[in-house]
Amino acid sequence: LTISISKALSPAEFPLKVKHARAAIIGTFHSGGAHSFWAIAVRQPLQENRITAWKFCHLLHKVLREGHPLSCQQSMRQRGMLTELGKLWGHLKDGYGTCIKQYTRLLVTKLEFHDRNPRFPGSMALKKGELEQIGGNDINYYFHLAVEMFDYLDEIIALQDVVFKSLTTFHVNSMTPAGQCRVAPLIPCIQDSSPLYDFLVRIMFKLHSNLPSELLTGHRERFRTAFGQLAKFYDESRSLQYFVSLITVPQLPPHAPNFSSQVDFGEYQAPVVVIPEQEVEPEVDEFVDNLVDMTQQQQAAPPPPPAVDFEKLIIERDELIRHLQVEVERMGRSLRGSSAENRELQSRYEEQMAMMNSELSQAQEEMELIRMQKEELELKAQTAPTLEQKAIAEEERAKATEEKFNKLKTMYSQIRDEHVKLLRTHGEVSKQLASSTKTVSEVTKEKEELRCQLEDFQHEQTKAEDKLQQSSSEARRESDELQRKLKEIQEKFEDMEANKSAEIAELRIACDNLSRRVEEAKGENEQLASTKESLSSDRESLVAEVEGLKESHGEEVKVMQQEIAVLKKQVEMNSKESGEVQEDLEKQVASLQSEKVDLEAKLSDLAEEKATEVEELNCKYDEEVKRGEEQKAELEGKIQEVEEERETLKVKKEDLCQQLETVKGDLQVKSEELEEVRTSLEGQLSEAKTETETLKSVLEETKAKHELLVQNYDRLMVDKSDIECELQDLLHQQTELEEKHAATLETVGNLEAALKDAQIHGEVIVRSLLEACIKSSESLATRAVSEDDFNSGAAGSSAYFGLLAEELSDVLMKLGLSHGQYVADNASVEPFARKVIMAGHLMATVQMQGVIVCNSTADIECGEQIADELREWYNKHHVSLFESLLSTKDTDSVTSCLDGVRTHLQSIAERIGALSKKLDPTENIVDLFETELACMDKAIEEAATRIEEMLSESRASDSGVKLEVNEKILDACTTLMQAIRLLVQKSRLVQGEIVAVGKGSATAKEFYKRNHQWTEGLISAAKNVAQGANFLVTAANKAVSGDAKHQLDLVVAAQEIAASTTQLVVASRVKAPRGSGNLAALGSASKSVTQSTAAVVATAKDCTKRLEDSQDLDLEKLTVHQAKRMEMELKVKVLELEQSLQAERFRLAAFRRKNYQSSEDGGKE
Repeated sequence: LTISISKALSPAEFPLKVKHARAAIIGTFHSGGAHSFWAIAVRQPLQENRITAWKFCHLLHKVLREGHPLSCQQSMRQRGMLTELGKLWGHLKDGYGTCIKQYTRLLVTKLEFHDRNPRFPGSMALKKGELEQIGGNDINYYFHLAVEMFDYLDEIIALQDVVFKSLTTFHVNSMTPAGQCRVAPLIPCIQDSSPLYDFLVRIMFKLHSNLPSELLTGHRERFRTAFGQLAKFYDESRSLQYFVSLITVPQLPPHAPNFSSQVDFGEYQAPVVVIPEQEVEPEVDEFVDNLVDMTQQQQAAPPPPPAVDFEKLIIERDELIRHLQVEVERMGRSLRGSSAENRELQSRYEEQMAMMNSELSQAQEEMELIRMQKEELELKAQTAPTLEQKAIAEEERAKATEEKFNKLKTMYSQIRDEHVKLLRTHGEVSKQLASSTKTVSEVTKEKEELRCQLEDFQHEQTKAEDKLQQSSSEARRESDELQRKLKEIQEKFEDMEANKSAEIAELRIACDNLSRRVEEAKGENEQLASTKESLSSDRESLVAEVEGLKESHGEEVKVMQQEIAVLKKQVEMNSKESGEVQEDLEKQVASLQSEKVDLEAKLSDLAEEKATEVEELNCKYDEEVKRGEEQKAELEGKIQEVEEERETLKVKKEDLCQQLETVKGDLQVKSEELEEVRTSLEGQLSEAKTETETLKSVLEETKAKHELLVQNYDRLMVDKSDIECELQDLLHQQTELEEKHAATLETVGNLEAALKDAQIHGEVIVRSLLEACIKSSESLATRAVSEDDFNSGAAGSSAYFGLLAEELSDVLMKLGLSHGQYVADNASVEPFARKVIMAGHLMATVQMQGVIVCNSTADIECGEQIADELREWYNKHHVSLFESLLSTKDTDSVTSCLDGVRTHLQSIAERIGALSKKLDPTENIVDLFETELACMDKAIEEAATRIEEMLSESRASDSGVKLEVNEKILDACTTLMQAIRLLVQKSRLVQGEIVAVGKGSATAKEFYKRNHQWTEGLISAAKNVAQGANFLVTAANKAVSGDAKHQLDLVVAAQEIAASTTQLVVASRVKAPRGSGNLAALGSASKSVTQSTAAVVATAKDCTKRLEDSQDLDLEKLTVHQAKRMEMELKVKVLELEQSLQAERFRLAAFRRKNYQSSEDGGKE
């Protein structure tokens, strides 16, 4: 993964390779996310090289689209780095800087969009119905989603805008590597923008079906702007040849959809982006690696002289090869594009021919109609005076109806103004009526509320009175019960338990009714006074009885004492309750006077307080019952305390009397306050009644006015409908009269014009039709010739030219016949015009196809002569032919001109046929291939033989270091030639296997002819190997016979022959089947050639070093003057060598440029 990303982000200005991007995408799936991708990407020189940063943005876009689903989520943390990268390169104004800045903004927008909408995948591809599942029925979600998609689409449009501006500003062609590097990222932009447009269209239709149109005005404006920019983007992308084989750009409709119409939604089709599957290119092993340096390093050796940088040469050669491959691909694409353009031109010409035929048929039909109209006009010429009189009468009627219409129009405008005024008054009255009804309803509401409050207050007052009465009665009843109990205790002790149960029941009833005992304090006071008297009278009898019963009924005495205490507590509680009730009444009265609205709340509070009091009383009652049961058990032990309790009762009676008196005073004050409140409420009620009566009277008056207005309105509406009906009738009559008048005037004008045309231009129409047809065919021929002569390479063959020539000859023959028929009878103009147009078109086509055949032939001189003759034929005959057809009706002159055209055309067709039968360059390609291979084998054998001879001659003539050096050099050369011979044998086996597999049922010769480009590559490689072998022999001879400077020739020769063999290997591997054993053997042979070449280079360098060491001077024997002089000579020699090296480098560069231009010109030819 690291190697793939590093190669993908190389600083070379080439587009991102598909295999490297695919490796990065697959790496995200292996690692389960984008962590490993980011770990490698952040270590790349993104802030140092703009090409690397641009390719990184492209690679990241592809990873986010096609990588692991978690790639977008895990890349969110890198938004800051992307933003800073865009800001950094945004300061660079060379085209890439602004592009990188905009691309980083697009990537950040994409990441934020997928973060907010995680159900959208990175590829933006959703199945049918998934968009509705994501949004559901939430129209607000669709509204905000549309805004986010508009933002996303705006960033894509901004990126493509800056990319195309950079191409225009810096004059970069999209077919060059630099242009492809810039426009390649637009492919994922097209893939993202197409589904975004589809989603926006569907969302906009959904929004318009659920929301008002005014609310979506901003959305519609943004959509129209984005639609125009996106259509322009697609059109500009479609015009680039680079995108033809990589992506099918979608086609948008000419107009934006109408979101208010469901018909447009039914006819809407989503744009489709198609990415054709590309074949995976196998990575070819580099056969020429960096040469192995096998020289032995010597520490004390002086620095070697400057040598040629062979690695740089190899890199330049590889770049040249890649550039040539790119140019070959570009030329292939341009040829395919030109063929497509030719097909389009041909279809366009056919459509134009069909249009011309249809126009000609229409012209003929118009001629027949004109003739018929001419006869009808001659017949109707006599009735013209009567038509004029009718027209005058119709004009007078029209004037009368127009005056009547104007009168009715003024009446209608007056009635309409009155109607508008009445409608306005009716609206004002209805508003007043609504306001008055509203006030009446509010008053009645307040009245009802006051009435309810008064009733509640009266009800509460009655309740309070009832409570006071009940409390007084209950107090009396309790005093009676106490007297009865005392008597029963004195009289019947045996019935004590039964009386006790009855008393418990009485106490329970008293506890239940304590909530209603407010005003019973007065009665209780009286009852207690009577009780006091009765108790004082009966005191003595009770004391005696108590003393008698003290021992036997002590417990009962205690119970009675407790009951008396309970009664005292109840009296106190009643007094407290009466005080609380009085306070509550005062609060209620004050609240009624201050705030009417708070009455209900306070009443509810009182009810709650009463409920709580009742609950407390119930709890107290239960406790008292329990206490009574407990006290029953303790009664016998407490009889002695009865006397003390009687004394306390006396004191409490006095207190109760005082409390009753205070309660009476308070009740009287409260009753007076209640009377005052009642009188005030009655006054308010009376005022409310008077206000309601006045409002009722106003309401009745407004109702009466409203009824009058409604009656007037109905009457006016009836009048208006009647007037409108009359006006419609008058308008209908006026339109009928106007139509009749216009038809009459038109008929009169047509008759007059037809009469004049029939009298003056009778035969001019036929002549003008003929001239128009002839001129149109002449313009068609001229325009066809003015087109690019070399655009129709698809049909430029001699056979096709022969067919066209035969068809033109036939058409010219038929043209002579149809011209004679036209001269005899003007009615037969249709076949004559058709033949003229067909002849002109075929003449232009024959001239164009003939020039193409002549330009594509191998015999350039003969082809140029025939092309010049063809142009002369066309320029000479097409003008004279058309002029003769226009200027004369003599069939003899036209026939002679046509014969001349046919005769000249026949001679040219024969010459082109003879030219096509000449030597085809692909006919002898097989023989040439075999010859070159044989020459290559012969050159290799001769080179090996010559090297052996040189070795034997050197052994015979040389000795010492010279002999040792020569033996090493020649042995290395012999080893290299053996490796090359083995490589050639293996390549022969591979080629035989390729022919056996690829030829099928055809012969080997046909296979080589069918694949002539590959065969030519093999021939070129064989020639280079043979030349390299000869050069190696020459260099070895110089190295053996010359001095040390000729060792470099041997290095260059070895490298050149190794490169030639590499070309042979590459040419063999192009069509070799995968998994072939011969191909593997060829690869091993290629490696052995590389090693042998390295050995030759190392040996040459070593031998050069040894020769130079052997020729070193003994500096100790030289004088100072001699040493200085030798130093100066050496410096001069160094400068000369550097100058010659620089000159040779310039010569090498010029030679390469010339060689490249010559090879390019040869490829074009």
